[in-house]
Amino acid sequence: MTLTTSFATLLPLLSWILLLAELALALPVGYLTVVTAAALLTRWPLQAPASAPPPSATEPLRFVVLIPAHNEELVIETLLASLQQLVYPRSHYQVCVIADNCTDGTASLVRSTGWATVYERCDLQRRGKGYALNWALMRLAEDGVIYDACVFLDADAVVEPSFLQALEQALRVGLARGEDLQALQARNTVLNASASPGTALRWLALSLMNHVRPLGRTRLGASSTLTGNGMCLTRALLERYPWEAFSRGEDYEYYLQLVEQGIRVRYVPEAIVRSQMPLRFAQMRSQDLRWEAAEANTSALRRASRLLRAGLQAGDWRRLEAVAELLTPPLSVLLAGTMLVLLASLLLRWPPAMALALLLLLGLSVYVLSPLALLDPPKGIYRAFFFAPVFVLWKLWVYLVLRQSQRQKRDWLRTDRTPA
Repeated sequence: MTLTTSFATLLPLLSWILLLAELALALPVGYLTVVTAAALLTRWPLQAPASAPPPSATEPLRFVVLIPAHNEELVIETLLASLQQLVYPRSHYQVCVIADNCTDGTASLVRSTGWATVYERCDLQRRGKGYALNWALMRLAEDGVIYDACVFLDADAVVEPSFLQALEQALRVGLARGEDLQALQARNTVLNASASPGTALRWLALSLMNHVRPLGRTRLGASSTLTGNGMCLTRALLERYPWEAFSRGEDYEYYLQLVEQGIRVRYVPEAIVRSQMPLRFAQMRSQDLRWEAAEANTSALRRASRLLRAGLQAGDWRRLEAVAELLTPPLSVLLAGTMLVLLASLLLRWPPAMALALLLLLGLSVYVLSPLALLDPPKGIYRAFFFAPVFVLWKLWVYLVLRQSQRQKRDWLRTDRTPA
């Protein structure tokens, strides 16, 4: 049997395998396309947004701003300076920094401000951001700190002056509806987006994950995720569901706990917090490992199964939508898979497979380019697209190879910072 005859015999089987692969990709790509379309439609609101009571009619809500910090003396001063510039009554927000297992001058620097509170924690056994937050929230309760909502910020962040105002207005809308158990997520974006092609691409990646997707999901009436930086949780919610998320992805773990209980996280794009992105490769590597590290005891399929069961039992489509979000692979995997099936369809010269592959590529293109229509793109973003293939290959390497080496680790992997 010649090689040509053998290939002709296998051609039908290969075609059907290719079609199945494309259909598997079509599920997450279709989900992202629907969410993207919903985000783009926010330019035309369905109805006038609900408004909070006039500020003069009510006492301002009280906030505690909680900042977990591990050796952050190089950058935390910039965050504290931005918090001093908030357009919000100074008597109604308290800033607390958790100097967690610090060996630098973070605690001394915060203490020298004279207005920010520092909680020093030293526990070499229970290391990590989740443990630090759990400990600090218990300290707030023990100290009798009075607050209506707690805001969580990363030490390398900078907030807009209207940050707390936007969060308060969103909380007021919820309270007017009789909602005490509220979870909000601010817009978490990049501070130094124009510093390099790498930071510009990270602006694009974070805009997709932290703006386009929550914006579209909110438009659809679903829940946003929690991204750690810019979370706002009411005291009533924290008392009902105490912070007991200790994994490396503690924010996502807590979000899944809330959505499983039927709590919707609302996205507040008007509340803006920006973070410094790494400039050097070593900094980028440690940050990506922390973001992508796999957890040994947190299976996505197990979580999806619980959410699916809870959603079906309660008849709650929001939990079912959260399953789709949870099982959507990273963009790098979807892009690589789509390019592979497109190449295979061209080699097999099968028109149905080629058409479906092109539709997949079109859906991903709309998703990837949507931040350019929804936001003001930073300087250099278009030039940065030339570096996108390398960026995608790096993300694939981290996701498929490097993250497995971090599987058992829960330590606070700190990224070396470049001062803002």
